[in-house]
Amino acid sequence: MEHPLQPPVDYQDLFDNAPLGYLLLDASGSIERINQTGAALFAQDAEGMTGRPFADWVVDADQQYFDRYLRRLHESDRMEKLYVRVHSRHGEDLTVWLRGVASGDHPARLSLIDVSEEHSSARQQRYLQSQLTHLARRNMAGEFAASLAHELNQPLGTVVLSCDAALRFLSEGRADRDECSEALSQAREAALYASGVIGQLREFLKDGERDAQAARRTVPLAQVVDTVLALIDANARDNDVALSLDIADTLPPVHVNLIQIGQVLVNLTHNSIEAMAGLDEARLSIRARPDRQGRVLVSVEDTGPGVSADILDRLFNPFQTNKAGGMGMGLAISQNIIEAHGGELWAERPPSGARFCFTLPASARGDHEH
Repeated sequence: MEHPLQPPVDYQDLFDNAPLGYLLLDASGSIERINQTGAALFAQDAEGMTGRPFADWVVDADQQYFDRYLRRLHESDRMEKLYVRVHSRHGEDLTVWLRGVASGDHPARLSLIDVSEEHSSARQQRYLQSQLTHLARRNMAGEFAASLAHELNQPLGTVVLSCDAALRFLSEGRADRDECSEALSQAREAALYASGVIGQLREFLKDGERDAQAARRTVPLAQVVDTVLALIDANARDNDVALSLDIADTLPPVHVNLIQIGQVLVNLTHNSIEAMAGLDEARLSIRARPDRQGRVLVSVEDTGPGVSADILDRLFNPFQTNKAGGMGMGLAISQNIIEAHGGELWAERPPSGARFCFTLPASARGDHEH
């Protein structure tokens, strides 16, 4: 029984005037109710938004994310969260944070908070981090090249000087056997030393590959994608690229190094996103299917300008690039990783855009490793 001096609780008033945005969504994603605070984020009236699909305000590039979120929301009883960009009547795009839960046949209950400023700062931080990572890679490559050049410069110089001396002896008509033999022996010794330097480098890389093989696990391919999905999602959103995933449920597990295959996926998707910079309609699709040989076939396809026919055969050669400031090592490294896993990586020229495909052998192991 309520206290006679205490006014009755007006839950409608609490809902309408709460400091956070709140709304109720039915299973189809239509707004059953939204409070004034939530409607104000869109510069709309709550009554005018009621009955309309919430997706009407979601920007086109984020529609797929919201669709997946809506399915998760009604398929689980957990709190589901999503950052999504929405249109405001004032013409600007806002980033809102949705937190919601659904139970049974009842409408999903969601809160929404404007995090546009924080999201912009995070986006800028990711950009700066990518620039620092790129700079670090270039510095490392520069240091490695300088070190290798230093180690090889002297022996190769000796090879040249010794060969020049032998040629001079022959051209001057004083082909002294001992002098020519000594010059050629010096050239041989220097060449063997240079070969030893390259051999040490190869052994170092082999040790790294053995360590990478030891880190392999038998997992579903969907788990590999999940490990890098946050990076791919963020990169696609930052560049207004619509991302779609189509991973078949019937895929056999694969025995892979999660980090290395994740590196391949990130590299391929990053290349596609860069190729579509400035396009009005930019779409990126990641698909995975079993192929006729029982392997797992993964494709990354974009709607960019595509790959010219004259460069297709050289695309995976080291230092082959058509990007300004690019080093041309990403695809070569990716191909080495895939081939080390027993698969293949290649490029295709669909009617529009570009498609990169790779295969991974299905694991012979019965159980997944966790």
